[in-house]
Amino acid sequence: MEKSTIYSLAIFLVIIVAGFIFLKPNSAVITGNVVDNNVIQGQVQKVVLSQKGYNYEDATAEANKPITLSADNSVVGCLRAPAFNIGGQKYSKYLQNPQDTLELPALSKGNYNFACSMGMGLGKLIVQ
Repeated sequence: MEKSTIYSLAIFLVIIVAGFIFLKPNSAVITGNVVDNNVIQGQVQKVVLSQKGYNYEDATAEANKPITLSADNSVVGCLRAPAFNIGGQKYSKYLQNPQDTLELPALSKGNYNFACSMGMGLGKLIVQ
């Protein structure tokens, strides 16, 4: 392979990676919030995701209330895109800043495991 072809491919790959990092996706399956693992009383509860090491810290929520998830500044990289599979429905969104939210439906009591968009960072939403 010629050097110019290799350089062109490398530049193309850098542009693609930069696009994923710096461009905010416009489409999310559904949106919601998580705030500092605390539940705020009301119709919709807010939960904030935090990162601990390479994984999420466990988050808690109340049963039978819709959930709005967000991420604090400790969450970095692909962990800013939590992905849930709840009853066969996928919920995921890139949470670029603390104002971005991922909405989840009202859930029954139980533990709901989730991961980052790459499946590497793991977390647990504990619904009580």
